Amino acid sequence: MRRRLLLLLLTLLPALLFAAEPGRKAALLMAPLSTGARDPLVEDILSSELTTVLQNSGLTVAAGRLAVPQGADQPRLPQEQRISYLLRGVDATGNDVIIAAFYLAQGEELIIQFALYDPAVHTMLGGVLTRARKGLTLFASVTAAVADFGPAIKRYVEGGYRVEPPSGIVERIAVSGPPEGSRVVFVDREVGVISGGNLVVPYTQFEIGTTIPVKVQKEGYHSFEGAYPLMSPQVDLRLPGLYRETRFDAQVVWSFGLASGFGFGGRVHLVPDSLFVGFEHYRTIHPGTFWGTTVRHYDTNIQIGEYVIFPYTSIIRVHLAVGAGLIVTDVAGLQGRDYTDFYILAGDPTAELALGPVKILLRPDLHYALGMGYNLLGRAWIRTPYGLPPLTLGVRYSW
Repeated sequence: MRRRLLLLLLTLLPALLFAAEPGRKAALLMAPLSTGARDPLVEDILSSELTTVLQNSGLTVAAGRLAVPQGADQPRLPQEQRISYLLRGVDATGNDVIIAAFYLAQGEELIIQFALYDPAVHTMLGGVLTRARKGLTLFASVTAAVADFGPAIKRYVEGGYRVEPPSGIVERIAVSGPPEGSRVVFVDREVGVISGGNLVVPYTQFEIGTTIPVKVQKEGYHSFEGAYPLMSPQVDLRLPGLYRETRFDAQVVWSFGLASGFGFGGRVHLVPDSLFVGFEHYRTIHPGTFWGTTVRHYDTNIQIGEYVIFPYTSIIRVHLAVGAGLIVTDVAGLQGRDYTDFYILAGDPTAELALGPVKILLRPDLHYALGMGYNLLGRAWIRTPYGLPPLTLGVRYSW
C-alpha cells in the first residue's frame, strides 16, 4: 500500500510543482500621446479588451492601472515620446511585465502605440503601432487594434518566464521635413501624420542597419518615395518637402511682332504637372495700317499639351502643345464679312522658368494657316514682318 502511495506521489509531483509555480503578472498602463487629450472611454475599452487577451494568454492582470510618472525630473509627454523612457520610472512592483497603450486622436482616427515592457531590466520586449476609428465603430475598431497586438503577447508568453532583452532594435524614429498633415508610410504601413513639423514613431521592430522604404503622401501634393538606412537606436529622418500638384494655370502673354496687343489664357491639368488642355486669346490692334483705318485681330486657340524632358521638380521645364485656332480680322469701316483664318498649332515648344507658383514662359508660335474660307493669310506659316514666327513672352500663375 505504501509503495502504491509513493508511486502515485512521484507521478503527481511534477503536476503539483507546476501548479504551485506562480504565473506571470501583467500591469496595464493607458496614456494619451498629447497633453490634455485623455479619453476615459477609449482607455476603458482598451483596458477591457487587453485584460481579456492577457487572461486568455495565461497572464494574471493586476488590479488598477499604472500611470506615467510625473515630476520635473521625469520624461514628459509630448516632449518625450520614447516609450522606454516614459516607462522607465513607472512603479511596477510585483509585476513581471507592463502592457502599455499610448493613444493619439487625429480627427476621427485613433493611433494606438502598444508596448510590452519588462520593468526588471528596463527593456522593450515588443510592440505594434496600429489604428482605430472613433465614433459608432469605436468598440469594434479598438477590438481589432488589440488583436494586432496579440502576436506580440503570444511571443512573450511562449518565450518562457525569463525574457532576454532584445538588442540591435531601432527604438525611435523622428521624421521631419514634409508639410503639416503629410502621411508617412514605412514599408507598407502608415505610421502617422506630420504634426507640429515632425512625427515621432516611438517604437519599431526594425533592426539597426535595416534600409526601409519611406513614402510620404498628402492631398494636393506629389508623393515622395525614398529608401533610408536605420543606423542607430535613435534615428532622425530629415525628408524633403513635397511639391504641390498643379491643377490650374492662368497666364498673360505678349508676342514680339504683335507689339500693339496682349493675350491671356488658362489651362486645366488632366494629369498634375504633366498633361493639360487650355485656351488662349490674343488681341492685336493696328491703327491706320489698312487704307488709313484701324485693323483688329482676335486670335483664339485651344490646345492639348504635355511636359517633356524635365521633371516637375526642375526649375526649368519644357512642354509641347498641339491644337487649332482662329484669327478673326475686323477692319473698321469696311463693309462685308470679317476675315477668318483657321490655323493649327504645330508644337509650340515652350520653356518655363519656375519661381514657385509663378512661371516665366518663352515660346515661338509655330502656327500654320490653312487658307480656308474668307481669309487673309492663305496657306502658310504665320510670321512677323521680319520673316520669323512670333515670339511670345508671358507670366503664368499655377495652383
